[in-house]
Amino acid sequence: MGAGPLLLLVRPTPPRRAWGIAVAVFMIVVETLLVYPLLAVATPAAVDVVYLLGVLLVSTLWGLWLGVATAVASALAYVFFHVAPAGRISVTDARDWVQLAVFLVVAVLTSALADLSRLRAVEAQESDLTAELARLLLNVDDVAAALPAVAQRIAHALDLPAAAVEIETFLDQICDETDQGERPADSASDDVRRSTFALRDGHAALGTLRVRAGMSDRQVQRLQQRVTPSLASLLLAARERGAMRTALEVRGEAFHQLARQQAALRRVATLVARGARPAEVFDAVMAEVSRLLGNRHTTLLRYEPDDTVTIVSTNQPGLSTLVGGRLTEDSTIASLVRRTGSTARIDDYADFHGPGAARGRALGIHAAVGVPVLVEDRLWGAAAVTSMRPEPLPSDAEASIKDFTDLAATAIANADNRAQLIASRARIATAADEERQRIERELHAGAQQQLVAIYLELGALGTTEDADAIPEPVRVQLARSTTELKAVVQHLREFAQGIHPAVLTTGGLKPALKTLARRSAIPVDLDIHLDHPLPAGVEMAAYYIVSESLTNAAQHAHVSIVHVEVRTQRSTLQLAIRDNGVGGADPVRGTGLTGLKDRVETLGGHMTITSPPGAGTSLRATIPIGPS
Repeated sequence: MGAGPLLLLVRPTPPRRAWGIAVAVFMIVVETLLVYPLLAVATPAAVDVVYLLGVLLVSTLWGLWLGVATAVASALAYVFFHVAPAGRISVTDARDWVQLAVFLVVAVLTSALADLSRLRAVEAQESDLTAELARLLLNVDDVAAALPAVAQRIAHALDLPAAAVEIETFLDQICDETDQGERPADSASDDVRRSTFALRDGHAALGTLRVRAGMSDRQVQRLQQRVTPSLASLLLAARERGAMRTALEVRGEAFHQLARQQAALRRVATLVARGARPAEVFDAVMAEVSRLLGNRHTTLLRYEPDDTVTIVSTNQPGLSTLVGGRLTEDSTIASLVRRTGSTARIDDYADFHGPGAARGRALGIHAAVGVPVLVEDRLWGAAAVTSMRPEPLPSDAEASIKDFTDLAATAIANADNRAQLIASRARIATAADEERQRIERELHAGAQQQLVAIYLELGALGTTEDADAIPEPVRVQLARSTTELKAVVQHLREFAQGIHPAVLTTGGLKPALKTLARRSAIPVDLDIHLDHPLPAGVEMAAYYIVSESLTNAAQHAHVSIVHVEVRTQRSTLQLAIRDNGVGGADPVRGTGLTGLKDRVETLGGHMTITSPPGAGTSLRATIPIGPS
């Protein structure tokens, strides 16, 4: 017989044995009365199976032993009422003995099978209960919220009036484990023992199952042996699942935070590697740090020698209009960083006094964290993160800021190095220009004047009164020497002008370029639009760019015309030089264009050359007019 149909009859705990005895007696009486009419239409061997109904019912509800007792009682009733002579327990016919023996065997087997089916049904109920408890405990995030439903399901499954499941907190577990050695194991009363069941994993307390006192021993045994072990295992699994879920959430959040931080660092590092202006890098650093720390306010400060700080970049309300201005740093996060040279934090500005602290409180700042910005081991400034919330900033805020301040320091160091390099190149270019001017002055005031004087003296010899006394060969040689000396003076003058054009100093860029165009060996189309005078360094760079371009075009490009456009546009000087030559110019091959490009970059500008073979050469340069 399967366990399924018996689930309607089998209760979690059997009814009282007295009820079983009463039901057995009642069934035997009914079956005995039922046999009388059946004997009229059937043989005695066929009607004795009626007594198996009572055996089956009692065995199913109350177990094997009461079922066997019911079978024996049913046999005696059958003998007493239906085997001749009726009214006595006496069997004289051997066939009746065989019939009675067969009945008892069949009845005992029926009782055993019914009891086995009952046990299987109970096991099925327990399996269903365990599955239901697993569904309730393992499919929820909050185990405590599911405990009332768990207790209700246990009470319903075991026919209990009420039940409650309590989980053990960490503190209760410690107290419980401490008290275990202080009280005897058998000190609890029988009622308490029967109404409270500890749920444990080894020595660790997981919780408690509480039911009403007064249960039967069979119910207590079933709770202890069947329910509490599986419930404890489920609570342990639920606790471990919750711990694992929490750990995964924490780790996932940590990974997400790390990914966001790495992405932010990559964006700032890209700016630094690209050589972006420090101001652009500073704004990016402050924006990224603000996003990483929950959109809190950030400020980048630079320390000044007079114990003040300059606001370099900020998104702090009330300070954004003061970018570039100076503030006192007393009693602020900046003063703590400057004094210690390391990270610092203020968890409550109410504990600080002074103008800086008062200004912070006026801005609504409750807490702040500061990280030093070290540029080549020199304390340059500090990055500060402030919070308007009453709680302190996260404990890892300093570590989150540190990588960004390192990038800011790199940008500052790069800018300093680039500024120093540009200044150094500018000094070299200036020194070279000054040396050119000195050489030009020396040639003009020294060698050129002396040669002119000699030329004049030689010319005067040919016009004196004694000129006729000079022999003809000497006069011819004197005339030849005078002519050659005149050519040398002219060549020296042109050489001196090539070293440093005097017209550039006296007349400016426009006349100097026109002079270059007139002296050029190839036609030059000039287009010059200058709105105002230019700095000497800018004029010098533009002059040499045009001069070198015309020289290269005449010597290498085989051009028929060169177009030169020079104009001022806003705060820059724009040069565009193009020819129709053979192209193929390459500054890498060591032409004078490399030096020109260096000169332009020294002034903070840039120059590009496009020279595809067979398509001519185009040069464009942009030079700032103001200071770079």
